[in-house]
Amino acid sequence: METERLIIRHGNEKDAQEMLSFRNSDYVLKYNAMIKADETSLMKEISSQYIMEKKADHHVIGFIGVEDDTLRYGVHSKCISYYMNEEETHHGYMQEALQAVISDLFRKETEVVVARVFKGNETSMKLLERLGFVHEGTLRKAVMGYGNILYDDALYSILKEEWESNKLF
Repeated sequence: METERLIIRHGNEKDAQEMLSFRNSDYVLKYNAMIKADETSLMKEISSQYIMEKKADHHVIGFIGVEDDTLRYGVHSKCISYYMNEEETHHGYMQEALQAVISDLFRKETEVVVARVFKGNETSMKLLERLGFVHEGTLRKAVMGYGNILYDDALYSILKEEWESNKLF
């Protein structure tokens, strides 16, 4: 997939080397239920998911994961996760990339897209709300995160018909 400023594609070994430093940063680990990765484990993670590459300089700046939503039953629902290099935040790249990935999911059989966000990650919550996601609820004391911090887990979702009626995308 391509957007105005990004190429969104599956990752490869070269990407894993470039991503390792920001994937293992305190900034990324703080709000993601992950442990530090090595190049081999990161390669497994990115080879079947999406990486974000800037068209301008071909640097890899982020990751978007798409998996089956395990909270719903009998519904074509996907759960997205994402992170990016802290140096590239607040430039609209993640919103641009998520718009493309979510649009692609809804062009297929997906009926609902879900995202789970640790309470306190206000930047991510605001991003989802700008994209039209609805806060469904919060599971309290849900995830033991990096640094043994216990997080509440906020659940957001958007329905296909809500996405399609949103005039911004």
